[in-house]
Amino acid sequence: MSNRLNSLLSSEEKARETVEEARREARRIRTGIPAAVSGIEKEYSSELHKYEEKGMEKVLDGLVVLEEEQIAILEKGKKELDSRSDQIAPRALELIHSAIEGEKG
Repeated sequence: MSNRLNSLLSSEEKARETVEEARREARRIRTGIPAAVSGIEKEYSSELHKYEEKGMEKVLDGLVVLEEEQIAILEKGKKELDSRSDQIAPRALELIHSAIEGEKG
């Protein structure tokens, strides 16, 4: 009977040690959670920043292309207006001369 009692006491002590070890492990895990979360947040922020930079680069590239297209349209419009001006100028001068002659006469 003494052997059984010693065996039970020994088993109880091992169980206590196991429980204490589990508590220490749980405490270690709980204290490590904030650091893990912080690391994940830092990584997320870094990736988000990279994504935003790439997005801005694409936007800026798009703006350059649009600006070039607008400049081309503007130059084309200027040439068309110059051409029309060259066509209209002689007729405008005729009308001005005619108006002046009409007032003199």
